[in-house]
Amino acid sequence: MDRKIPSDEEVKEAIRYVVKTRKIVESQEELCELALRFLRKKNEKYVLSPLRAKRIALSIPEIEVKAKTKKVPQVEKIERCPICDSDIVPIKVKNLLNEEIIIGYRCTSCGYQSDLEAFIPMKYIFLWKEK
Repeated sequence: MDRKIPSDEEVKEAIRYVVKTRKIVESQEELCELALRFLRKKNEKYVLSPLRAKRIALSIPEIEVKAKTKKVPQVEKIERCPICDSDIVPIKVKNLLNEEIIIGYRCTSCGYQSDLEAFIPMKYIFLWKEK
């Protein structure tokens, strides 16, 4: 089966169209399916993964991405943001003995935060921002 990968600009156009017309898309799988339907009007051999659709949607300023999360106890050090794959920095405070302790982690890009019992994304929601 021949497959063709659409450019980032084509995917952005498709995602913008889908989210703007629907106002809300309930999952990254649904976003991928709807964007792919739009893209296949141009070329029926186009393919798109839900992960790529989510990453491109995060780069579109008119789209707000929210994550529904679940709690996972005892998370080891998080290296990358589970939402946008950017760098994570520790949130530190000083205790009564003036020692720095890590109380959680924060994303440098999208604002994701978690405590030491991390909230791991289960589902993404994509919203069109009205101006």
